[in-house]
Order: sequence, then structure tokens, then C-alpha cells
Amino acid sequence: MNRELWTRTFSEHHAPPWPCPACARGTLALVKNSLAFKETVQSQRRHSDEDWFPEETDYAFTAWLQCREPKCGQQVVVAGDGSVEAVDDGEGGMDWDPYFVPRYCYPMPDIIQIPRKCPKEVKTELHAAFALSLADRGASAGRLRVALERLMDTLGVQKRQKKDGKLVDLKLHHRIELLQKREPATGAQLMALKWLGNVGSHEGGVKRTDLLDAFEILEHSLAELIDRRTAKVAAMAKALTKKYAKRRR
Repeated sequence: MNRELWTRTFSEHHAPPWPCPACARGTLALVKNSLAFKETVQSQRRHSDEDWFPEETDYAFTAWLQCREPKCGQQVVVAGDGSVEAVDDGEGGMDWDPYFVPRYCYPMPDIIQIPRKCPKEVKTELHAAFALSLADRGASAGRLRVALERLMDTLGVQKRQKKDGKLVDLKLHHRIELLQKREPATGAQLMALKWLGNVGSHEGGVKRTDLLDAFEILEHSLAELIDRRTAKVAAMAKALTKKYAKRRR
């Protein structure tokens, strides 16, 4: 996961090279002259205030991105808000350059690498979390929590237990604890995501850095649970050791 891609802003002539949502091989680039922006009415009205300063400027913008891969060419629409920032004009003075923050993107690129074998039910929730991450981080964290529920299902983690002679659904917390018994490290990582998801679902306030942390943790956890990355690397190392160690003695 390249965290920097999801913290950078747009300019009139440049956009972060997000991965293409169609081919996943190419990166997206800003279509020339496609970015358009307007100052909001509320922002224009503030100009008459005695204590107004340029950083109070608010823009709304739209733009088109396109995959750089010639055989793909997928186009993506982006919309959001913006403002201005102070920059050196090269002559000892200062200019104000507009910058833009995406709040909507369709189709939305994947923020993390999802294993090919990842179940469809989990992918669906992850794609929803990616899309919501731009506009509503709390809602995005909530969808990550739902993705964990679907992941527990596909991993075969117990879903119900008997209580007072009746079958009752287990809460996600309990299910992750069950997973931890066979996957201690990964289970602990998923528990951290569950806590963040709880806050997102009930309180809504989630910092961008925390949400990016959650995506990065989940990327690693999926690689371990679905692709068994550590086990594969350990097996390769063991095979190489067995094959070549004796030759160097």
C-alpha cells in the first residue's frame, strides 16, 4: 500500500497516480484541461468581511482521470472541494495557488492490494470502504467492520452458539477471539480493526491516518489469511536451505 497516494491533493494540472480500477496495472493521470472549479457562494460572500483572508476560499471541482495503459484507457470521474495555499512567487512575494481534495470517485481504485482468492463477499465490502474513505471516514471504517464479519464467515469461524437451549449469534469480538486461537498474530491485528470499526459505526469520528493504518493492517492480514504469505516464504527458505546449505560447509 502506498499511503502517500491517498494523502496528496490535486492541482489544476496534476493528480496523484492512483492505480487503475479496471486493469490494475496502469496508473491514472489527469486528463488535460478536464479539471473545472468554481468558488462557492458562501465563500464569495465572506470576501466582504474585514478579517477575510485567502485561505478561507472554498471551491467545488470536477475532473477526469484516465489510465495511462494504452490497451486500457479506463476513465474515472472525480469531484470534491478545494481552497488555496500560499506559494513563493520567485520574486520575494507570495501567490495563492488552488488545490483540490477529492471527495467522490467513480469507479474507485483499490487502496490496497486484494488477494485474487479473496471471497467476493469480502471484496464487495472493501470496495464500499474504499469509496467511502474519501467523503466519510467513519462510514468507511464501519464498512471495514462488515468486511471483517464476511471474512469470519469465509474462514469458517463459528457464527452461533447455544445459550439457554437456543442458538444465538456470536458478536464479531467473540468470533475474532476464536480466530486468535489458531491465528494469534493476525487475530490481534483484526481486533484492532474491529475497535476502529466500532467507533466509525457509532461515533463517526475517524482520523485519516487511522483509517489508512486500518487499510494497511488489513492488506497484511488478508495476505496472511488468504495467500498464507509467511508460510509460503518459510517453505521457500526451508527448501533453499535444504538444497544449498550442505554445499557451503
